[in-house]
Amino acid sequence: MQSGQTSLHGGPAAPSTSPSPGSSLDDERGRLKVRRSDGRLSIGSGYSTERRLSPTREGDETTDEETEAPFEDEEEDLRPSRSPPVYANHAQLAAADEHTPLLGPSTSSITITPADTQAFDEARRLKDEADMHAAKGEVAVLLRYTVPILGTHFLEYSLMLAVVLSCGHLGTAELAGASLANMTANVSALSVIQGFVSALDTLCPQAYTSPRPKDTSLHALRTLVICLIGNIPQIFFFYHAEWILREGLKQDPEVAFRAGQYLKAFAFGLPAYTGFEVIRRWLQAQGLMTAPVLALVFAAPVNFALNWLLVWSPWEGVRIGFIGAPIATAVSINVMFFTLLIYSFFYAPRDAWGGFDKRMFSGLGLNLRLGFAGIAMVGSEWWCWEIVGLATSYLGPTALAAQSVLLTTASLFYQCQYALSVAAAVRVGNLLGAQKPRLARVTSRMTILIAVIVSAFNSTVLVLFRGVWGRLFSSEPAIVRIVAGVLPLVAAFQLMDGLSGAMSGVLRGAGKPGLGAYINILSYYIIGLPVGMMLTFLGPKLGLNGLWVGLTVALTCTGISLTYIVWVMNWEKESETTRVRLGVAKRDEED
Repeated sequence: MQSGQTSLHGGPAAPSTSPSPGSSLDDERGRLKVRRSDGRLSIGSGYSTERRLSPTREGDETTDEETEAPFEDEEEDLRPSRSPPVYANHAQLAAADEHTPLLGPSTSSITITPADTQAFDEARRLKDEADMHAAKGEVAVLLRYTVPILGTHFLEYSLMLAVVLSCGHLGTAELAGASLANMTANVSALSVIQGFVSALDTLCPQAYTSPRPKDTSLHALRTLVICLIGNIPQIFFFYHAEWILREGLKQDPEVAFRAGQYLKAFAFGLPAYTGFEVIRRWLQAQGLMTAPVLALVFAAPVNFALNWLLVWSPWEGVRIGFIGAPIATAVSINVMFFTLLIYSFFYAPRDAWGGFDKRMFSGLGLNLRLGFAGIAMVGSEWWCWEIVGLATSYLGPTALAAQSVLLTTASLFYQCQYALSVAAAVRVGNLLGAQKPRLARVTSRMTILIAVIVSAFNSTVLVLFRGVWGRLFSSEPAIVRIVAGVLPLVAAFQLMDGLSGAMSGVLRGAGKPGLGAYINILSYYIIGLPVGMMLTFLGPKLGLNGLWVGLTVALTCTGISLTYIVWVMNWEKESETTRVRLGVAKRDEED
């Protein structure tokens, strides 16, 4: 380093002559403008503009929204250098005696001029602008991901919604039977599949932006193998569900019979449902968010048409009544699976496809660990809702039918938050796989903001239309009256339900579903459910209102807890954990 140059981390380099007054501050101001050799800007910007996360998808353009987040830990560079001064020459050193300070003259006399303060303020202003730019970019990415995912979930949910609408107008027993069948299918099969497949929310996005993107397909195939094996006992259970519901759970015989019929027909769609969920997550990890929508664009009209033909058709030879609803659903699920499979085979890019490999049958440990943690996280919440539905069945067929409408309503409004959850999981996973922890932090904060806004909108709609909402699902006055009385509670917990769902997605993207599982189990089974059961069957005996008060308490606990965990998360540590998980880095001697 030549005389007069400035060190990036210390004070001025040792000059050959005595430094002029204020030169230390001049050098300090110069430090703010230095560009580092790795391409990152100084503290005034704090973002890397070198590369994108991954190949662009679906018309994405290279924009600044993919840039690295600000270097918040470099705030200390804004302070004046505290390096000890160096003696200017040998003459000064020779003149020193035993009373001369060894480290040279004191630096406490350094003063900061107005120009220095202005320079520091300007640096902070530039940093704030960079933070705002990153936040806007992440909001744009999340919304771009969320909208097609929302379309996917709405269309997928329409399959079950069509069943409720069809059976609801057949009679109370039919609606109660369909509701009980859906609850049974959710507890024993769908929640397990969704929970286990959620492991891909961690593995696929992180692998896709890592140096080994073809591992994305390997993770998906391993998960598919495990889930298809799990379908075997689930289908067996479906075929014996009527006896279990009637004799084991003491349900009304007619309701149990209807539920058993429903589950036997629905079993034909279970393997296709598993395949669809796996392929969907494999595509979404690559940023191909609209592909599942295309599959459901074909399946949803088929479902509604079959429901009309098989349940309400004017032709006697075609109409088969109640059993036509689950048959229509099973056929529609197979349609959406094969449509997505054809898309993946002929149109999806090949940079994330490693082919069929015998390794898909081995090395399943990571998938099993994350999968079971996902079951605990997703299932613990899902099962609580179904336990509430089962408890409702003891309040009578009318209350059970009203619960079906309320659960359908809550699930319908949750689709926005769930879509945001999936988008956040994919985005956070991509960023951690690309080793961009600071931008992952920005994404988590923007996810919270979007969740709050969407929840406020949902609550407003439910409050405004609570009086007429029940008529969309049933024409019986008793059911409509119960629905109108409980809807304010459904509106009240929208904020916490939204935060809980969105933060669960962030945790899945970071590979921490186990932590979310602990929070859910504590909130639902230790706090929420006992409160709801007590208010419903003991003490005040509030009926269906008591169960929903318990759910509100549980969601409040999970929403606050998960939001706090995400807010204080060490993203640099999670980035390194991702490297270890994907095999990009090795642990230091067992760490």
